Amino acid sequence: MKKIVSVIKPFIINQNIFVYEDGNKIDAVSVPLNNIQDILINTANKYEITEVELIGSRKYLNGIIKKIQEEEVTQYKENKLNIKIIAG
Repeated sequence: MKKIVSVIKPFIINQNIFVYEDGNKIDAVSVPLNNIQDILINTANKYEITEVELIGSRKYLNGIIKKIQEEEVTQYKENKLNIKIIAG
């Protein structure tokens, strides 16, 4: 199974997005925090991924998830990603 995993750290400009398949890292992308929703969605589409795990502060991540979902609706008219928060 493929999934995206990212530890989101507030106040850090560049964030890392990791793509895993069956537990093996197959790609890593460093992105500016203010553009994470676009890059995450594009990476998910590139690898045909619907599962995303975001690690960090639940309150902060809820705002990030809202931006991701809004961008998904703008681009695709629906939310395709299943985003799970893992408190870190």
